[in-house]
Amino acid sequence: MEIGKKLADCRRAAGLTQQEAANRIHVSRQCLGNWETGQRQPRIGDIIQLCRLYGITLDQLIDTV
Repeated sequence: MEIGKKLADCRRAAGLTQQEAANRIHVSRQCLGNWETGQRQPRIGDIIQLCRLYGITLDQLIDTV
């Protein structure tokens, strides 16, 4: 599974819309959407913020990619 799809799955599991998640980590909804669709790759700092927001560890995210 690619990281974008995993991020989208984790966001939905956390009960957040793209807009809500984007607002919480201070990026645009479009930016978050691009990460989730694989059009762009998030920086490691953004991935860490998303893991914290979604309540998962970086290991949990990476182990399933």
